[in-house]
Amino acid sequence: MRETLIILHGWNQSKKDWEEVINRLNEKDIDTVAFDLPGFGSQALISLDWGIPEYSQWVSQQIESSHKKKVILLGHSFGGRIASYLASQNPKWLHKLILYASPSIYRPSYQVRFKIFLAKLFKILGIKKKPNNKELEEADNREMGKIFRKVVPFDQTLNLSNIRVQTYLIWGERDDVVPLKIAKEMKQLISRSNLIVFKNLGHNAHKENVNLFVGKLIKLIKDV
Repeated sequence: MRETLIILHGWNQSKKDWEEVINRLNEKDIDTVAFDLPGFGSQALISLDWGIPEYSQWVSQQIESSHKKKVILLGHSFGGRIASYLASQNPKWLHKLILYASPSIYRPSYQVRFKIFLAKLFKILGIKKKPNNKELEEADNREMGKIFRKVVPFDQTLNLSNIRVQTYLIWGERDDVVPLKIAKEMKQLISRSNLIVFKNLGHNAHKENVNLFVGKLIKLIKDV
């Protein structure tokens, strides 16, 4: 049965960010598609009450309605959060999992914890202050701040051990959005996992060096 690679994009991105990768993989006879997640690209926002479980359910419905029977699921960043949660539910159609720069466990830095403390303190004191976070500010401007605040602290530490399929963790060595130490901890939690690190690349390795990224992806997909 032919495999299909399905790509879930990151926050503030869309399937267009993956066009070059998709075209190159299709040229290599690897069936590849990407979804615009609700609220991004051409896909309308469905609900402000959504978090990772709801996005995961939506993706599962899209895959099942397309009658794909053997899927390799690749999730980048925000898409990786969705992919890892979905994989922990062990759907029958999932054959392999690729988590790419995916913050599936929540390990905020001291600086982030301090900012959260200040935000809560200001709220108690009734002080209105704009968030000192570019992504959060952009999310608020797009009226998706409520979703962003649910997504970011969603911790899957207890769920990752439920993933049964072969899993590849691919990371940029210089990722300053989701540090490599997150990948190393995730590797300990997912039993059938391998970590692949792209030297000198960051959070968007698929754009920074598309040749290297696609070449490695082809090897992982064709790995039996």
